[in-house]
Amino acid sequence: MKKLIMTALTGLVLVAMATPVLALGPVDVNAELGLHSKYVWLGMVTTPDMVLQPAVDVNLFGFTAGFWGNMDTNDVNGQESEFNEIDWTLGYEMNLPFLNFGTGFIHYRFPNTMNPLDGTPIATPSTTELYLHASANVILSPSLTFYQDIDEIKGGYWEASVSHGLPLSPVANLDMEAGLGLGSKGYIEGYFGEHTILPAVPEVPGNASLTDAYLTASMPYSLALFFTITPSVTYTTLMSDVKDIVDLADGEAYHGESDAFFWSLTGTFTF
Repeated sequence: MKKLIMTALTGLVLVAMATPVLALGPVDVNAELGLHSKYVWLGMVTTPDMVLQPAVDVNLFGFTAGFWGNMDTNDVNGQESEFNEIDWTLGYEMNLPFLNFGTGFIHYRFPNTMNPLDGTPIATPSTTELYLHASANVILSPSLTFYQDIDEIKGGYWEASVSHGLPLSPVANLDMEAGLGLGSKGYIEGYFGEHTILPAVPEVPGNASLTDAYLTASMPYSLALFFTITPSVTYTTLMSDVKDIVDLADGEAYHGESDAFFWSLTGTFTF
């Protein structure tokens, strides 16, 4: 019951935040609430159990301001029903007939983080990334995104992806997406370097290395003019040396999961 109440309250807050903006004119607003069986970020299993992830994006003349949050539904990470990650995004996107370009910043905050072993607070520093994105409006919709952490990590990450949609009915599609990630030395050292203390773990590579890959199948279904519900399933795996680091770290790194399969159910309001 507590989880259902939290879900309902979060959804109401999103709608309340979005509604006043509708009077501004040429503004697009997306408000969504996702329920995920795991929280996996760039192949790294951050929460191995159920999470809620609300988000709001406001778009005006190509400029976007966004909020995204993660809330664990149990105390697997030492806290429950509180945001342990909040991301703020400010960006700009330009859409051309065959190409789309985007750039902006993402600021990551990690409040309410706890030590899952003893429940004591952990001061997790916030950080900021610059991102650049390009995609082509051709077959398989290829895209390339580059993220450069300019604060705590000082590393770069490249993600290449392709996708394809298959119409099933006037209100439903089957969408497939596959992606591949590559991290710089700074990225790998920042996110995996602390787990290389075991003698059997390979040294962190000196140059960029493949880090992860994923495959997602989703089925957006339009229930109403402004509302879409999307069930999806995703398989993700770490690769190369970072996979060995997680496998050999005996559960210390990312809950010991270098491969993950999870499902999601997301409701989206578009105004």
